[in-house]
Amino acid sequence: MSDFFNRIIGLFLVFILLVIAPLIIQSLSRDLTIKRSILNEMTNFIDKVTDTGHISELDKTDFYVGCSSYGAVVDIKIKRYMRIVNPDGNGSTYCTYVLTDKITDWDQGDIIEVDVQAIDHTTAQKLAVYFNKVSTPKLDFQLAGMIR
Repeated sequence: MSDFFNRIIGLFLVFILLVIAPLIIQSLSRDLTIKRSILNEMTNFIDKVTDTGHISELDKTDFYVGCSSYGAVVDIKIKRYMRIVNPDGNGSTYCTYVLTDKITDWDQGDIIEVDVQAIDHTTAQKLAVYFNKVSTPKLDFQLAGMIR
């Protein structure tokens, strides 16, 4: 009788190791590739803006399509912090940064911040919740750069 239970447990373990484990490993690998690719897109976009000081509609569209083309559904926000130089009353100055909506032309010293947040969970996150009951956070990246 115990031989029957051992075979059932063995078949269950074989199913987990041959079907479920490779599925989870492949989806985790794809998830990491998506994250790395989106970070590369963000870095390239910020480098382009910091070097040129200008964003065209084509640049924004290319960035949006590039981030969305990897399979994750993401929400992208581009923020501009405009540098304002203020006198301090002692003959010197100090800088403050103000968030503004105008993001086409940038001045030297302005800061660009790009936020990319996932709208939906990835396949690896859904599998982790289903099989392991582990909830992992959604994709959430922020990168910034100063205009040269």
